[in-house]
Amino acid sequence: MKFSSIPVVKLPLVDVSTDPLDLLVMGLVLRMKQLARTSAKFMELTHDRQFRIQIGTEQGMARQIIVNQGQVDTVSGAIIPADFTVQFTDSEQGVKTLLKGDPSAFMTGMQNGSIKMEGDFSLLVWFNKVAKLIPPKLPAPVKEKVTKVRRLIKAKTGR
Repeated sequence: MKFSSIPVVKLPLVDVSTDPLDLLVMGLVLRMKQLARTSAKFMELTHDRQFRIQIGTEQGMARQIIVNQGQVDTVSGAIIPADFTVQFTDSEQGVKTLLKGDPSAFMTGMQNGSIKMEGDFSLLVWFNKVAKLIPPKLPAPVKEKVTKVRRLIKAKTGR
């Protein structure tokens, strides 16, 4: 068997830590990159925009999401000041808040001091619009199985 006919895909080197929040934000960026090529709504939200959103923690973890005229990229750290910054108390709280998918969770965090935000708050509105596009649309049979699995997990764990 010849392996030379198998195409080799070279992936770009990405600076990602094992921090749960960093991994989650990186996953969001990868999905945004896909949406930038496949979603008319996402393209509409990004085609004429240029900004940086930084998501991080008080412990120093930071990742920037860079939107530049329809292209999406990311860098680790706070190399260039961001246009909008969201800072969570810690990674666990950041992951829970982002996965909740509820804009009111950000407001609650701001009120109790566990989330700090600064910069252009219109980018928070932009982020909330994009967040609605992030979950992929599942075919009905897959959706049914996911629902059954969630019920089973809830029954076994109580969560």
